[in-house]
Amino acid sequence: MAKDTDTFFRRLPVGSIVPEGWLGRQIEIVNALQKRMGADTALLSGEAWKSGEIFPRYVRGLILLAGALGEPQLRAKADGYMHAVFDAAGEGGDFLPADIDGTAPKTEAVKTLLAYYELTGDDKAIATLRKFFKYRFNTLSVTHPWYHARARLLDEVAAMDAVYRTGDFEWLKDLAEALRDKSPDWFRLAVRFPYKKAAEKCISPSAVKKALKVIENAEHPRETKRPKPFTPEKTEAEWKSPAHQFLVETDAVNLAKAVKYPCTYGAFMGDKELRKLSLRLIANLDKFHGNATGMFAADRRLGGTSPARGVDVEAAVEMMESLVTVLEHTGECVCADMLEQIAFNVVGAAAFDDASAVEDIVMVNQLECSVRRKEFFSEYPFGNAFARGGITRGGVALLSAYPLFMRALCMTRGADELNFFAYAPCTIETEVRGAKLRIKEETGYPFRNSVVFKVTEADGDVDVRINFRVPRYTTMQLISGGQTVASGTGLISVKCTLRTGSTFMLRLDIPLTAVTNRDSSLSFVKGSVLMASRLGFETSAKNCPAGGATEVNAVKKWSFSPVVAKKSSGGRRTLYDNEQTIVNKMPEKPFDRDNPPFELRFQCKNVLNWDFDINGFSAIPQTPKFSEEALERAFVPFGCTSVRVAQFPPCYRG
Repeated sequence: MAKDTDTFFRRLPVGSIVPEGWLGRQIEIVNALQKRMGADTALLSGEAWKSGEIFPRYVRGLILLAGALGEPQLRAKADGYMHAVFDAAGEGGDFLPADIDGTAPKTEAVKTLLAYYELTGDDKAIATLRKFFKYRFNTLSVTHPWYHARARLLDEVAAMDAVYRTGDFEWLKDLAEALRDKSPDWFRLAVRFPYKKAAEKCISPSAVKKALKVIENAEHPRETKRPKPFTPEKTEAEWKSPAHQFLVETDAVNLAKAVKYPCTYGAFMGDKELRKLSLRLIANLDKFHGNATGMFAADRRLGGTSPARGVDVEAAVEMMESLVTVLEHTGECVCADMLEQIAFNVVGAAAFDDASAVEDIVMVNQLECSVRRKEFFSEYPFGNAFARGGITRGGVALLSAYPLFMRALCMTRGADELNFFAYAPCTIETEVRGAKLRIKEETGYPFRNSVVFKVTEADGDVDVRINFRVPRYTTMQLISGGQTVASGTGLISVKCTLRTGSTFMLRLDIPLTAVTNRDSSLSFVKGSVLMASRLGFETSAKNCPAGGATEVNAVKKWSFSPVVAKKSSGGRRTLYDNEQTIVNKMPEKPFDRDNPPFELRFQCKNVLNWDFDINGFSAIPQTPKFSEEALERAFVPFGCTSVRVAQFPPCYRG
C-alpha cells in the first residue's frame, strides 16, 4: 500500500545539496576528525567488526560525510568498512560484532545499512536488511532483549519502511507492531510525561545502582566469577522492574531517538495522527529539561533545567536527526529552530575549532573542562574534558551532525513546492514539475544577516511556490529586483517563476533578545545563536586511563550579569544600554575560539554572591546581589567557546 506522501515534506536525495562557505569548511574539519578516528585499531579486529555500537555509528558518519562531500575516496572508504557489516550477517540473517557488546549494536547496524543504501542504491544492503528483519520476525517471541537494545527497537522502523517499498512484505507491519509492543511505551510518555525533575530526584539512587549492577553482571560477566544463568524469565522480570524502566526512559540517547518514533511508526502504519505525539514529547523535554542551547539537559540521564547540568553530545546529534524527521512529517518550524540552535551552539562548542579534541558532554555554564569531573559524570571516561585522539561517543556523533543538518536546508512537497527550513551556504539541485533547478545559496548566516539565492541553471521558466522559514526572534524581508516582495515572521510564502539568472535575497533583522529560561535565568540570543561570555582560557594536557585529554580552565572573572531594562519593550526584554557590535572578518574556521565571526559588548554588573557550590559548579543564586558599578564585558557565539557562562541571574535596572 503506497503512503500518502503529499501531506509530508520530502528531503532531497543524497548529493543534491553541496555544502559551501563556512558549512563546507566545517564539514572538512569534521572529515579530518573522521580520518584520525579511522586510523584507530579499536574499530576492527582484522577484518571483523568490533567495538560494539561504536563501529556502525562511525561507519554511518563516514557514509553521511561521503554523501555530503561527494568525494569518491570517502565512498570507497565506506565500501571497505561496510564489508565488516555484511560479513557479520550470518546465514539466518542475524548479525553482531566479533566482541559482542549486548544487542544494541544491531539497531545501529540497521541504520548504517539504510544510510549505505540511500548513498549507493546497493541492493545488497536491502537484501541484508530483509534477511535480518525476517530473523527478527521469526525469533522475536523467543528472544528477550533488554536495556538499551530493547528501548531502541523502534529506531529500525525507517529501514523497515525502505525494505517494504521494494516488494510485497506485509509481514513487516506485523513486525513493527510487535516491536512497539516490546518497547517502552514511548507514546504514553509523550502524552503524560512523568519525569518532570532531574532523574536522581525521581527514584531511589540505590534502586538505580542495583539495576545497573544487574545489567553489568549479565552483559559483562567477570571471568573470575562464574555468572548465574540469566534465564528469559529473569530477563523479562528485570525489564519490567520500575528501576529498569526508569533507566531506559530517562536515558538521553534513548529519549532523543524516541522523539521521532511517533512519526516514523505512524507513517509506516498509516496513522498520521501519531506525529502529534512527537511534537508533544519535544515540548515536554524542553519544558522540564530545556536550557538555552535548544537541547534538553541530560548528563546521560535527564538533568532538569539547571545550566550546571550537562548536555550529552551523542544525544544532541540523535535529537538533530529526530528533529529533521519530525520536520519532514509536520512542517513545524519550531523543529527547525531547535535544529539550528543545536547545530550552531552544542555542536559548535563540542570540539576545538580544528576538531583536534572533542567533548562527550557540554555544559551551558562551564568554567572548567576537567578529567576530575568523572566524579559527577560517571559514565563519561574523560569527565567533561576534551578527548585528544582515539574514539569517543561525542566524536563519533559529530561525524553525522552537519550532514543531518543539511537535510533541512531544502525540502520539497508535492510537485511544485520548495521549502527552505534552515539556511547555510550551499548549492541545491532539485526538480520542480519535472524541470531541473540549480540554486546557489550565498550567506554567512547565522553570523551574518542576509541570504542571497541565485538560480544558476533552470529548464526554461519554472513556476514554483517557495516557503521560507523565518528564524525565531527574527523578522525577514524577501527582496527581488530591488523591491520588497514579502516580509514578516514565522513563514513567508510566495509564488514565482524561476529561470536561469533569477536572483532574490532574504534580509534578516536579528536583534539581540533577552530570553527567560525555564529556571528563570536570562540568556541573550541573536536568532538561533546563543551568546556566551568571553572569559579567556588556558589549556593543559592530561593523561587518564581512557587516554589523552585536554583540560580547559577560565582565566577571567565570570560572575557577572548583563544589565537589562526592568520594563519590556514591545513584549521583548532589552538591555539597559545598547550593545556594541564588533563584526570581524569571517574566519576560515566558523567556530574559531580566537577569532569569532562577531562579538558583542554589554554593560554588566558583578554578582557578589555567585560562587562555586560544594561540588565546584557555578549554580545561579536564587537571590542575587549586584555591585553598584557596571563594566563592559565581551560576548561571543556559544559555539566559539570552550569555557563560558550563557545563563545569568536577572539584573534589572531602571
